[in-house]
Amino acid sequence: MIFYVIVIWGADAIILFLNMVFCRDFLTVREICMVTLLMPFGLIAIDGLAAFLVRYTLPKKWFDHKVKFHVASKKECVLYEKLGIKAWKDHILELGMFTSFSKKSVREQNAGYIERFILECNYGAWGHLAGIVLGFVPVICLPQKYLLTIILPGAYVNAFLSLLPLLILRYNVPRLQRMLAVLQKREAE
Repeated sequence: MIFYVIVIWGADAIILFLNMVFCRDFLTVREICMVTLLMPFGLIAIDGLAAFLVRYTLPKKWFDHKVKFHVASKKECVLYEKLGIKAWKDHILELGMFTSFSKKSVREQNAGYIERFILECNYGAWGHLAGIVLGFVPVICLPQKYLLTIILPGAYVNAFLSLLPLLILRYNVPRLQRMLAVLQKREAE
């Protein structure tokens, strides 16, 4: 959580400062302050809407543990490991409490829990992906005079902050699939 707050506030402060220095010819101080300070709230709302739409409007069967489409390939997991995902994945914000399911640790060693964990990971990955895409909607909806100086920088910060949990969720699903196979085999015996 602290990481996200620092990145959001830091990026907003940088965007605000740069606009105050370089854009006062065509933007008023009031416009700069208002748009820059409201942008994170708008993007957080868009991310929430994206997650809601994925979670509650798409069929559950699309995100089931049996759907192989969601499983990251070995090459993809190797790439994530080269990015150092093991070192930083536990420091990224986890909001499972909004779905009444915390993914912080695998507490139960049963197949039902792991199936639900995979389902939530798949929902989360697609919710974050939708958040990245929808985060660029303000580019076409807000006045173009804010585009290069406020909107795009905000959308890029939002995309970065959504990409991190997306990578983590994709990285975790193959491990959970393996754990599920072991548990199902154990339960079948």
